[in-house]
Amino acid sequence: MNKYETLKKKFINCELVIGTTMAMINNTLVLERMNRADLDFILFDAEHGVFDAQNVIPSLQICRLMGLPSFVRVQDSEYYLAAKLIDMGADGIMIPRTETLEQLRTAIDALLFPPVGRKGMGGHGQFRPGEEFKNFADTRFLLPQIESPKGIENLPAMLEEYGQYIDAVIIGPYDMSAMVGTPRNIVSDIMLESIKKVFDIAKKYGKSVGIFCDDENKAQLFRSMGANVLWVATDNNFFMRGYNDMMNRVMEIK
Repeated sequence: MNKYETLKKKFINCELVIGTTMAMINNTLVLERMNRADLDFILFDAEHGVFDAQNVIPSLQICRLMGLPSFVRVQDSEYYLAAKLIDMGADGIMIPRTETLEQLRTAIDALLFPPVGRKGMGGHGQFRPGEEFKNFADTRFLLPQIESPKGIENLPAMLEEYGQYIDAVIIGPYDMSAMVGTPRNIVSDIMLESIKKVFDIAKKYGKSVGIFCDDENKAQLFRSMGANVLWVATDNNFFMRGYNDMMNRVMEIK
């Protein structure tokens, strides 16, 4: 069983899934080193990060060569944004600010071929070597982000209608914190209540659920609350933590 099949199985069974983010460092050498941690996936951020459908191609190619599942967070649920990334070799897409059935329908159309979706046949990287058309959907991934009270309110309807195509529900805690009135405080009472609501809804429908975690402490907190998908930190978080730690020690030298 390859890592794509293993990841799909983990999502289906709500097992622990751990991934991280490349947002600001577009360098394929870094990917090889990050893969030594035996990640379940790596996400390239085209919403807030430096990546787009062109400059992400080398990174997607390296991930494919390593057999590491690659996701891209697109700017919005638009066919041309999501389908293009699948053409370039992404294994899955994350859709930010998901609130409606229409957004999910668009994402499914962009990700999957007919008769389920409407994805066009094209792109140099959409099929892995030896992969057959009939097996394409078996190891492609859709992760909607819930980032607002409206998203929480409509989540049951979204899972009822399209749950079979959703691999995991992912909370965007910082956007959510702004929407509920406690900007950047992701552990306020109302935030923890909102997070728990999403976790409970996802579990009711038997879906994997996760959240972005700044560090290992947040990962432990959200795991204890019920998350099975821990999307941990960004390249910038790792860089600044390592840089600050080392330089603080250097500055202590007398």
